[in-house]
Amino acid sequence: MKTNKNTAYYLAAAGIFVLLKTGFTVAGNDNLAFLLKPASKLTGLLTGAQAVYIADAGYFYDKLNIVIDKSCSGFNFWILSFVLFAYLIVKHFDKPLYKTLAVPASLICAYLLTIFANASRIFASVIVQRHTRDFLPNQQYLIHEAIGIITYLSLLISAYFLIEKFLKHGRYNEKLT
Repeated sequence: MKTNKNTAYYLAAAGIFVLLKTGFTVAGNDNLAFLLKPASKLTGLLTGAQAVYIADAGYFYDKLNIVIDKSCSGFNFWILSFVLFAYLIVKHFDKPLYKTLAVPASLICAYLLTIFANASRIFASVIVQRHTRDFLPNQQYLIHEAIGIITYLSLLISAYFLIEKFLKHGRYNEKLT
């Protein structure tokens, strides 16, 4: 039976995914501050609105009448991006040290993408819902969900292709030298 030389790294990434997903079920707003606070700050910069943090509720924007809380944290996008990045990066490296470093590097890269994606999603939701509130008043939840799906999916697909292209290009240049 042939085993993949990357199996241990993939299992490590999957284990981290399961641990994080399990932890998310019991996490509150305070536990997710590492995602909520930067997204809230960036949203504040984009909208010009100030948020007030309320422990049980999240970041409340009075001017926008929105709350950024656990459900808006982008946690699932973060861990999904992490698994995708870990898979892509590990498969492109040959040295065990690089493969080992790929797992925590994937967590960090996915985190940065998540902050950007989350703030973009929130900003787009604020803008679109402001313009659709009058003629689609009963559909705001669906609009909010659709913006989230479109934003996250398009960024995840774009990130996949960019990383794949970057890593393949790096490998091609490595072979030339």
